[in-house]
Amino acid sequence: MWFYAKDGSREGPISLGELQTIIRENGVPLTTAVWTEGMDQWRPANEIQEVVAGVSGGYVVQPPPGTHVHTGALQSNGAAIASMVLGIAGILMVPIVASIAAVICGHIARSQIRQGKGSVGGDGMAVTGLITGYLGLVIYGALGAIFFYVIWGATNWGP
Repeated sequence: MWFYAKDGSREGPISLGELQTIIRENGVPLTTAVWTEGMDQWRPANEIQEVVAGVSGGYVVQPPPGTHVHTGALQSNGAAIASMVLGIAGILMVPIVASIAAVICGHIARSQIRQGKGSVGGDGMAVTGLITGYLGLVIYGALGAIFFYVIWGATNWGP
């Protein structure tokens, strides 16, 4: 049974013949990452002789220059990593400032990940950064409001 990558997700299991038909009918490009049991990692279909043989008579089509070929784990978006780290720091160490930065980085990361159309990962880290960032803002905002109310109330409680 074979699996193939399409639109950032894993499709399958399907037979070798079905995979070759999908590629032959341009359902996915020949550079699509594929995997079957026994392979150590995902590889472009045009590097697998048994896939290519049933698609193009054994002729290996090379991807055009500059074409992204996804061959395994996605590289995580840097802003997503920063968002997650800042979100945690915003709750534990540097309130408000780190939380605001986490929220900004999280929104930037999610936008970049969507624009990357499956070529960049890290959406879970960006969401974690957004949640912890907003949570830090709520927690420290509420504590600040309580502190202000207590101080303001104490100075305005006269006889």
